[in-house]
Amino acid sequence: MLDQRPAGQSDEAELASWMEQYGPMLVGTCTALLGDAHLAQDVVQETFIRAFMGRAKFRGEREQSTRAWLTRIAINLCRDQQRARWFRFEDRRTPVDALPLAAPDAHAGARMLCAAVFSLPRKFREVILLHYYQDMPVADIAAALHLSPSSVYRRMDRAQQLLRRELERRGFDG
Repeated sequence: MLDQRPAGQSDEAELASWMEQYGPMLVGTCTALLGDAHLAQDVVQETFIRAFMGRAKFRGEREQSTRAWLTRIAINLCRDQQRARWFRFEDRRTPVDALPLAAPDAHAGARMLCAAVFSLPRKFREVILLHYYQDMPVADIAAALHLSPSSVYRRMDRAQQLLRRELERRGFDG
């Protein structure tokens, strides 16, 4: 399942390929997790640096895809950012409409759904974002989050229950 680079491709070309193929997805995921597009771009840049430095070790891990591996690095870096002292003291209460993921012409139901997803606890928000917004299969989510597939399914089930309750509370009928 490991994404093999084509024969003769240089390390720099491999990195450029990763950045082109996975960069936008990682920026979106990190922006959703951190609530800050600029910080997300910094985290994604650090993700590619770490991936490039650790690529030799990754080539020996055949059980996961490049996408899951890069996502794991990015999520861990997002968690590190959230644990940082300055992050906890900065006011991050950004309205959902102000986040880059919220389309300016999105209807009220889409904005309400987005707000409900962002209101979930982190462990549930992560699986929802990766599965429904990034189209990652459960096996890749499990690899990215260091969970078993059954744990991912349980988290998704619980997240869906919480979302359903939150949307009912908000009067969502979409």
